[in-house]
Amino acid sequence: MRKRWRKNSLIFMVIIMAIAMTVNITYADTALIQSNEDIPSNWAKAVIEKAKETNLLPEKLQGEYRSDITREEFSEVAVNLYEALSGKDGMLQGENPFTDTQNTKVRIANDLGIVKGIGDGKFAPNDAITRQEISVMLYRTLQAAKPGYDYSKLYDYMFTDYNMISAWAREAVGYLYGIEVVNGVGDNLFNPKGNTSREEAIVLAKRTYDKVLASKNNLIASRAGTSRQESDMNLKLAKLIAQEMGKPYQWGGTGPDSYDCSGLVYSLYGKLGISLPRVASDQAGVGTYVLKEKLEYGDLVFFAKDGKNVHHVGIYIGNGMMVHAPQTGDVVKKTTIMSGYYDRVYYTARRVY
Repeated sequence: MRKRWRKNSLIFMVIIMAIAMTVNITYADTALIQSNEDIPSNWAKAVIEKAKETNLLPEKLQGEYRSDITREEFSEVAVNLYEALSGKDGMLQGENPFTDTQNTKVRIANDLGIVKGIGDGKFAPNDAITRQEISVMLYRTLQAAKPGYDYSKLYDYMFTDYNMISAWAREAVGYLYGIEVVNGVGDNLFNPKGNTSREEAIVLAKRTYDKVLASKNNLIASRAGTSRQESDMNLKLAKLIAQEMGKPYQWGGTGPDSYDCSGLVYSLYGKLGISLPRVASDQAGVGTYVLKEKLEYGDLVFFAKDGKNVHHVGIYIGNGMMVHAPQTGDVVKKTTIMSGYYDRVYYTARRVY
């Protein structure tokens, strides 16, 4: 009896150990899969495979796709993109201007005008690239590879954080947005200072390659933007609006401490040098008519409860939102015009600059 009990106990222990080992192996495999950055995100997989086929993706970057790409790493991508678009090999043209990198592709990218140093003979090869920096590098790559393209039509898109985009990057961001290479990050934001992952950088390079491949003699903007003059006006308006947010509504108010709806519009556009009538119903008769689906930053949007008599006005700021001074007891604020009350009573829109 005792022998049988010992035998059964031994068998039971072996079974428990086998189960434990199986569980450990299973969990270990799961953890390995979940932490494996060598596998690109689902949205990037197909594009990355195509980038390999077109020789845009250097071998050293084929892994750790979700980590931030460095200045040196993207220089290599940029040179590959230049060679693919131009049909020419990148060539060294002089002495190495940098003391902190010997990378040949970095030197070629510098010679082509795609990248620059940070001063004192340094390149900072291991620094991460921001979204606005990578836009500039892609834009310069395109200009180096396709100097015959027309880059004279300078257009910007008025992201909500447009004033956070550095002045030296706005032309590149606007151009690449217009040809559908770069996008925002949601809520009409561009996030210019955010870093760029390897897989994001590879996708941007492949999009640029595809756009050129599909074009004939030039790239045409397929998304609407605004002229540089209009963008400057938008930026001034955005700064003025920011100063008035949260100020109380007061009937007949034109500032500086309180406003009614048309008083806010009258005051802000007056500071831009645009003379408008004082009341909303008269303001609805100036400028040019704009369809609701074609609204752009700075357009005036009007509302009529009875469907014919304008009683309210706001300033469109993009992403379906307006800034306005609503009513007694309220303050200058943002409100959607795409749903709810203001969607129901929406009447018309006018463009005044």
